[in-house]
Amino acid sequence: MFAAAQKSSQPIQKFGAALNNPTAVASGKQIYGARCEICHFSASKAKKIGPGLANIYPGGKFANGKKVDDAAMRVWIEAGGKDMPGFREVLKANEVRDLIAYLRTL
Repeated sequence: MFAAAQKSSQPIQKFGAALNNPTAVASGKQIYGARCEICHFSASKAKKIGPGLANIYPGGKFANGKKVDDAAMRVWIEAGGKDMPGFREVLKANEVRDLIAYLRTL
């Protein structure tokens, strides 16, 4: 499913209230539509190009068996992994935060 997430070169950002902020979630949904939807289904676990992301947080695990959490997801988005490009140079920190806020709603 997911390759092992690598350590990020940036300190882990505390997401706090952004996770429940409707504005952050709406922003994350737009980012998902522009950057992620081409490869990932949001309402299904079925593989598109990459794995479907429905319910990725409640029971999701990376290929190495580690639980999906905000820090690991941030690293995954920034660094990429098997067959997925990293978005560190494409997305700003607040965009990654908003994207994660949206992914938590799937």
